Amino acid sequence: MKRITIIAAALLIAATALAQEKAPAAEEYNNVREYKSKVFEVHNRDAREIASSVKLLGSGFKGSAISVNNEMHTITVRDYPENVAAIEGAIARLDQPVADTPDIEMKISVLIGSKTALPGAATVSDELAPVVKQLESTLRYAHYGLMTATVQRTKPGSGLTGSGVAEPTLLGMTVKEGQPILYNYRLRRITSTGGDKPSIDIESFDFSMRVPIALGGSTETQYQSVGFETPVSIHQNEKVVIGTTTMGDKALIVVVTATVTSK
Repeated sequence: MKRITIIAAALLIAATALAQEKAPAAEEYNNVREYKSKVFEVHNRDAREIASSVKLLGSGFKGSAISVNNEMHTITVRDYPENVAAIEGAIARLDQPVADTPDIEMKISVLIGSKTALPGAATVSDELAPVVKQLESTLRYAHYGLMTATVQRTKPGSGLTGSGVAEPTLLGMTVKEGQPILYNYRLRRITSTGGDKPSIDIESFDFSMRVPIALGGSTETQYQSVGFETPVSIHQNEKVVIGTTTMGDKALIVVVTATVTSK
């Protein structure tokens, strides 16, 4: 009799354990049955970034999911109805059009100052005439010409780069074939302040030229770099001389004008 009682007790314990094992599975099945699936189209922003932002609004239970199809610009959600609704509201708030960011237009002019006439240089424009007049009163050069001028645009927070080949005769130099005079510039992190008269800040303006120099007593040459690097802060449409560099009896003067424009 005692043995029968022990066997019955063991069977009861086993049945209880089996029921406990089946309970989570049944609960999990019921959870999945309650899930709702919905596909959301993303019209303005990156679907992956939005999905990453809203994933914590999901229940996290087994079977729930948030997936992204970046080619179709869709986010698919499978979860409890209340979680799907919360995610839907968050997507609607986040998927807003990106505000137009104004461009910053930079006009960079490189002038040549010389004690003698510069027949090969381009004539300085009327726009830069006030700058030349100011230079004539502060520098020792009587003649000014335009070596190059470029206009480039960028977004706030970005930078600009440019390069080119200078005409040696403008600098009173002769160089061997295959040894050009090179110039380049780099503007790092250009930002602007708002208001009716915005100012434009350049974290660093780096201008340099690589000039072939003949080695004494030799037919060989080696390149030497000349230039400057400086931070710049100017007002919109203001023409500012940001740096000069001397090359023999001539000088290069870099003038910058900046404009904040919506297009």
